[in-house]
Amino acid sequence: MNATSSTFRFFFASTVLIGIMATGCKPEPMHGGPGTLTLSANFSFDGDSVLVGRTALDAAGNRLRLETFSIYLGGIELLNDTGAVRLSDAERWDAGAPNAWSYIVEPGTYSGFRAHLGVPTEYNTDTDPTIWPNDHPLGVNGSAGMFWSWNTGYIFSKFDGKADTTGGENFIHPYAFHIGGDPQLVEIKYNEPWTVAECSTHEFSLEGELLDFLVLGNDTIDVREDNVTHTGDNLGLAERYVAGQQAAVTLVKN
Repeated sequence: MNATSSTFRFFFASTVLIGIMATGCKPEPMHGGPGTLTLSANFSFDGDSVLVGRTALDAAGNRLRLETFSIYLGGIELLNDTGAVRLSDAERWDAGAPNAWSYIVEPGTYSGFRAHLGVPTEYNTDTDPTIWPNDHPLGVNGSAGMFWSWNTGYIFSKFDGKADTTGGENFIHPYAFHIGGDPQLVEIKYNEPWTVAECSTHEFSLEGELLDFLVLGNDTIDVREDNVTHTGDNLGLAERYVAGQQAAVTLVKN
């Protein structure tokens, strides 16, 4: 699928959704058309909302102050017996920003639903952001701060700030987890059948605790020692972070 057809689908879906919202669903027996699916990013930071400036105690005993959290949710797709129906190539969420996206969905029974943490492979490396509309999440403005260069692709997620490692309030120790690269794309799946009736509404949420991204079983990332990765310069640390992220994030049907 090329970017032009993907962009056309994005605008077509948006136009249809606006039309449905404007006219409303028709009552039986006239029938009303498709349903609506809303996906929310319900991440937390020490059990609270993800906001810049918030602090939390991590599993290694460090107090982290959050300065950036941004993430791409890509390849958002309905699953059926014949494959997948893509609702969105990519959405971007930043700490404190609106965290819900709505899509039209055709009536029927689906075998599941999935999203990815990151940008789909076909749009990641060797892609020029200027092929997208400026305000598209993958466009020049939409990807600001989340794109390395034309040949290294998008930054899938950023989690950084300053840490106090002394048991006080000295937030002077930097930490930065900047994740990218096709091998780091994470699939999060709701793997149960569900049915969309005409004019029905459905809500899914991606849920995960940011502090849990730093812990997987007996492996705890201690920012006193392992505090910076831009993926390529510290691949081992990036892979540990992604493993924790994958274990921590779930997709829930509400």
